Amino acid sequence: MIYFTRPLFHYFLFLNLFLAIGCNSDSDTLLNAISVSEKPQVEIQQPGEESEEIAVDTVETIINETINNKLPQITIKNTEELIRELVSDRNLYLLPGNYKLSSTVYLTDIHNLNVSGADGAVITGDLITLLQFRGATKSITFKNIGFNSTSTYTAEDYGAGIVYFDGSFEDILFENCEFTCPNVVSNGLKFVSQGASRSKNITIYKCNFHDIGRMGFETQNHNYDGIARITDVKVTVCNFERLGTASQYGMAVSVSGAGKNATISNNIIVDAKDRGIENVGWSNITITNNTFSSPNTAYEPITCQKDKGDLIDPYILNIEISGNKGTVNGSEHNLLEIFDCDGLKFFHNDFHSGSLHLKNTINSEFTNNVHDFDGSIGLFVESNSSYNIFTGNTFIVTLDHATTAVFYPSATGNTLSGNTLIKKGQGGYIYNDMDGGNKNSGQ
Repeated sequence: MIYFTRPLFHYFLFLNLFLAIGCNSDSDTLLNAISVSEKPQVEIQQPGEESEEIAVDTVETIINETINNKLPQITIKNTEELIRELVSDRNLYLLPGNYKLSSTVYLTDIHNLNVSGADGAVITGDLITLLQFRGATKSITFKNIGFNSTSTYTAEDYGAGIVYFDGSFEDILFENCEFTCPNVVSNGLKFVSQGASRSKNITIYKCNFHDIGRMGFETQNHNYDGIARITDVKVTVCNFERLGTASQYGMAVSVSGAGKNATISNNIIVDAKDRGIENVGWSNITITNNTFSSPNTAYEPITCQKDKGDLIDPYILNIEISGNKGTVNGSEHNLLEIFDCDGLKFFHNDFHSGSLHLKNTINSEFTNNVHDFDGSIGLFVESNSSYNIFTGNTFIVTLDHATTAVFYPSATGNTLSGNTLIKKGQGGYIYNDMDGGNKNSGQ
């Protein structure tokens, strides 16, 4: 092995980098210019100078890393080019047009793949899944790309996604992308991490999910052992419209199984068949400043509950639901369901929807909310929901014989103060504490 001292190394490397860059930016020329091919000149070490020997093969490693970090920029004009170039270490730019796939593209152990498109660049096909990432996936970005499944498969609900991640994934971004799959039982985006897989850092930003057969965005970890296999998820500033056009599980966002650290914020959700935002098992999650409406289809705006298969954790923790609003008309079943929570914060929400329904929820705070309901119960607290605080809220019911607030047996130790309870219909009750185990003051 050949060695040379650090001062000569610095001089040699930067001189040749300068010559290479000055002459030609092409990576092959760069490699030829700075590869160590000549015998190095030996520098005389001066008295008192420290000498650190650097191996030539280390220099070659530095050179290779420099070149690999400069990813190829490739313009894609047709489907064949797209399939060929969906590999690691690529920057792809899709020209306008439909890139029609005849079969699912399986992408295994992909890293450093960035795909952006001109307006009108759409990946499409008569498929349940267009792209499926498997294995260890890291640093994947899609920007300004449309994904459109024209499949009509509805025979069985596999819970797939037209873009599907299955395995371990890290640092995934979808920005300003569009998803549609109106006639197939499939999600827009689905992420599954189970078994030995671990995943983190998923961001969905300014995307449009419309006419989706099943769910818009879903994460899944169904090992039921309490291990948070998926962490650090953001779904922000997205539009969701007409969810569940081919499935009973029509939702905008679903995070299910053990997970932690998620932000679902500033989204618009219109006409979900089942639920707007579903949290099943995640702790450390904020659901903030989302807007819900149901001009055509009633649904449950927000639900939180423990994953019933998880026998390890009795509650989900550190949930914040704040600043959300909307009108979701429908029957009494179109609820805001808060189940199995410990220490939840629910404040500054403004809903005209089904009941605010608590079950097995403890030590939580409900502050400065407005809840207007045209069913039989406005606030419905039951089944071991204890030591919760309700302060400064306004609850309104308009139906005849309705009850504004009901506390069922086993819901004890709850405190109500400074709330406004309004009953506009005939008959019924303003406040009904069935076993007297709760304190209501300052109405």
